[in-house]
Amino acid sequence: VAAKSCLGYLPENAPSYAAMRVVEFLDFVARVRGFDGAARQKKVEEVICRSHLGEVRNQTIDTLSKGYRQRTCFAQAILHDPPVLVMDEPTDGLDPNQKFVVRQMIQEMAATKAIIISTHILEEVEAVCTRAIIIAEGAIVANGTPAELCERDPRGKLENVFRRLTTRGEQESENA
Repeated sequence: VAAKSCLGYLPENAPSYAAMRVVEFLDFVARVRGFDGAARQKKVEEVICRSHLGEVRNQTIDTLSKGYRQRTCFAQAILHDPPVLVMDEPTDGLDPNQKFVVRQMIQEMAATKAIIISTHILEEVEAVCTRAIIIAEGAIVANGTPAELCERDPRGKLENVFRRLTTRGEQESENA
């Protein structure tokens, strides 16, 4: 329980209650997290502000765009201000403006939190990550900054490095 309280988790298809209004959902999460009274209300207001949800706070979740639904679920993941945040595909399917906002939120929090992002969107890695680990068949095949990994390709393309390291035959020759 103590370890769980240190984690925030945003799954790729984050669940929420579609019939609830954004503010109701976040209030529900705050109650589950053990916040009461004024402290609960303060946490909900802070996370609405931090996640840029003010204009949709009274809308039901099922009426939100994918970007706002993602931000609502992002808000629930950070409501208790965890020191570690784990996110799976935080910007997948978002339009460029929504991606910008989510990336900005991630970068702002990176100063005070350990943030782990699981993604196959390499543009995301280059945009927000300070370290990248490439895993193939359950083994780490590369570990470094995005810039260091890009140096492994003559054209500086992380996509080429990823493809080479995660293609079975190429992995063996790279590790030899």
